Amino acid sequence: MIRLLVVEDSKTVQKALVAAFQADPELQVIGVAESGEEAVEAAARLKPDLITMDLHLSGMNGLDATRAIMSTSPVPIVVVSGKIDTRDSDLLFRFMEAGVLMVLPKPAPVGTPGYAESVASLIHHIKLMSEIKVVRRVFAAGALGQWPKSPLKEPLPPVKVVAIGASTGGPPLLHQILAALPEDFGAAVLVVQHMSVGFTENFVHWLNLHSRMPVRLAAEGTVIAAGEVYVAPDGCHMEITPAGRITLSGAPPENGVRPSIDVLFRSVAKSYGANAAGIILSGMGKDGAVELKTLKGRGGLCIAQDRESSMVFGMPGEAIKIDAVQHVLSPEGIINLLLAVTKKGAQGASK
Repeated sequence: MIRLLVVEDSKTVQKALVAAFQADPELQVIGVAESGEEAVEAAARLKPDLITMDLHLSGMNGLDATRAIMSTSPVPIVVVSGKIDTRDSDLLFRFMEAGVLMVLPKPAPVGTPGYAESVASLIHHIKLMSEIKVVRRVFAAGALGQWPKSPLKEPLPPVKVVAIGASTGGPPLLHQILAALPEDFGAAVLVVQHMSVGFTENFVHWLNLHSRMPVRLAAEGTVIAAGEVYVAPDGCHMEITPAGRITLSGAPPENGVRPSIDVLFRSVAKSYGANAAGIILSGMGKDGAVELKTLKGRGGLCIAQDRESSMVFGMPGEAIKIDAVQHVLSPEGIINLLLAVTKKGAQGASK
């Protein structure tokens, strides 16, 4: 039985969520909270297996409540919210930096055609997130310490394309990596981030607030350029041709997801080989591992995030297990290695 605390200040939405959860025999709602203060107190007292958190709360806001819970009574937290305005993008992903595992859409209204499907999807993801072991987070101010030196031991071919795959726990890491790379970064960056449908546009908007490189939602036929970032859109696999042109498709999911990291890595291995880098970040499952090994076999630079810095070590762990990487690094180490293998001021990423 998964014990839930529902944090929601709208009585109507709260009642709908509780009814949907209680209808599932594996879920039990053990408490509700309407303010941040109530949420913090209930988390400490009830010790739920998972908390669903509203984006906006009266009194102590949801972000401060999340930070307080994760620093005192750590528990898996997911934000359940309606459609997010782009003006809320920064707030949304600050929740993820605070330790929220995922942002999920609220179910469709009761009685509408999409209700059953939306409830099933919400419950499916809640069950998955409840299995994640979270740790206490300390929110100290101050800059990062000295970054580790690049682990590069010998010169490598110049990297023209960097492909990054991430899932649960990925957004804050992508924010950290992209914010640290210069505007004249010498490679194009292609990103697949597993995310609930409807939130990718906000994710791109948020990354743009902090990245020195422009971040774009990938579009069919775009010719990639060094110093630009392209994020796979909802529901589309993203591939890259040898001419550096993006192609999108609605082909069947791979590893249960679309966009799939494996699809991106496979195309990068075929089109760029030794002139590409593949990076697998925090996430559940095994998406990306097999085709990262393909890229390694074609001479590409392959990197996995280390266990210590991963919110979820599933995807990086799978890649390491099958010997698909040459380097296992913290985010800071990944940044330094990317700077070492790219040439600033490159004119373009196409061959």
